[in-house]
Amino acid sequence: MKQGVDPQRARLVEALRARRRSQTPQTLPMPATQQGMWLAEQLSPGVSGYHDTGVLRIDGPLDAEALRLAFGDARAVHEAMRCRVIEVGEEPRHSFDAPAPELAYTDLGAVHAQTRAARIERLTVLTATEPFDLETGPLWRARLIRVQSDEHVLILVLHHLISDGWSHGVLLRTLLSHYAARAQNTALPPAPDTTGYRRWLLSRAAQEQAAVDSGRAREVATLLAEAPYRAALPGLKGTPTDRLAAAVELPVTGATWASFDRACRRAGATRYMGLTGLFGHFLSRTSRAERAVLAAPVAVRDVPGSEHLMGCLINVVPLVLVPRPTADLTTALAAGRDAVLTALRYADVPYRDVARALGPLTASDDPVTNVGVEEFNAPQDPVRVGDVVVTPMPRGHVRLRHDLALSVARHGTSAQLLHPVQNWDVNEIESLAQNLAELISDAAASATPAA
Repeated sequence: MKQGVDPQRARLVEALRARRRSQTPQTLPMPATQQGMWLAEQLSPGVSGYHDTGVLRIDGPLDAEALRLAFGDARAVHEAMRCRVIEVGEEPRHSFDAPAPELAYTDLGAVHAQTRAARIERLTVLTATEPFDLETGPLWRARLIRVQSDEHVLILVLHHLISDGWSHGVLLRTLLSHYAARAQNTALPPAPDTTGYRRWLLSRAAQEQAAVDSGRAREVATLLAEAPYRAALPGLKGTPTDRLAAAVELPVTGATWASFDRACRRAGATRYMGLTGLFGHFLSRTSRAERAVLAAPVAVRDVPGSEHLMGCLINVVPLVLVPRPTADLTTALAAGRDAVLTALRYADVPYRDVARALGPLTASDDPVTNVGVEEFNAPQDPVRVGDVVVTPMPRGHVRLRHDLALSVARHGTSAQLLHPVQNWDVNEIESLAQNLAELISDAAASATPAA
């Protein structure tokens, strides 16, 4: 005899099922670049090269409570600051329910001035290198150090899964504007669309799938032809086992940068394009190679309003330069322009799939090339907010995935050679920086009217 279903029991079962559904976090797919970062972090937690560290000096009477509230505001505004990564069917996906971290606080006011700098450096290293728990989150942390009553240092570390070079500026503007409102007890700034990052993730996943399905990864591989490419860099000592990097500033004056920018404009290039062309020319000459292949991260902010988003909105594209040894430097600037514009046509193609299309992957951090070039968009100039002045400090504790990289500031007058400390003699790097600076000066001279 078949029994009927108890209506009360059925309602209870359905309520339990609904509760489980409501407790299951909404997840979204991760683009290929982020999947690569996630995998690298599984292999080398905390030392994979994907911790972005910013250090700010704050001079003036800081309102620490207003700063704490400003971080809470930033977390509410930017979805990426609420991200964690969970596995769903062996696939990493974004979930937007990570807990909020506490603003850590250290008071060094009683520490002797002679040892204070060493203590700050140690705290910075510890804060920058502590691994993140990607599954639990949060994927960022901040520490405020009181140096004395009118001087503080703020250390901010974000996992690259939720940040990129562009995001540094986005987050700093959010923090400062909300800090000002909190400190002065005025209305908070209007928030941008707080669902934009989710829309970007969905759009990016669709773009990448379409690019792979249409065979565009094979098109890029055809352009590279002889890759994987490894520049024979004079002075490089072996393969890095520790990617901790240092930076050497190119010794170029402000006046020379101004002239160089004019030379770039004459060639129809931006400064970044022009420096890319010169860097390729320089590498070809120093390594005696016929071509240069550079890995370049690009900000894929093609969704309306994405310029206001914080998150990892990047892909890596390979730049291919074939310099002519007898060509003048103006031609090299134009070659950089052409290489960048060609690469940007394939910004929808995942770098991972380009590498796969080239053939068997190498075990190196970058399977295509050992040289990179980047445009760094983080703020560099001091900013006044009410009674305090916030000054970004030079980048530090960077882990580099290449044997050498050129970093070009989007704003200001700065360019650096980044290198793994373990594998370069500082004199060799300074010599390379000097030689590259001389090329920049020679190119700038072409834009300087004769006396």
